[in-house]
Amino acid sequence: MMAARMLEAYRVVEVRSADGSDFAPPEIAQRFEGRLYTLRQLEERGVRITGAGAWYLAAGKDWQLKLEPVF
Repeated sequence: MMAARMLEAYRVVEVRSADGSDFAPPEIAQRFEGRLYTLRQLEERGVRITGAGAWYLAAGKDWQLKLEPVF
């Protein structure tokens, strides 16, 4: 089941600070704009996929990515 999820397409719809209070600066958010990614592709770009979400380390901070599956 997890292997199938790794191949599904996702869109990053939002990038926020770890506590969710702030949006990421444009230079970080733009790294994920306008494309679809599989979970594997996101991991290859340094995104950590956990049971609690998707996390990206940039500019010395953790950023929370909101993923939306594309059907």
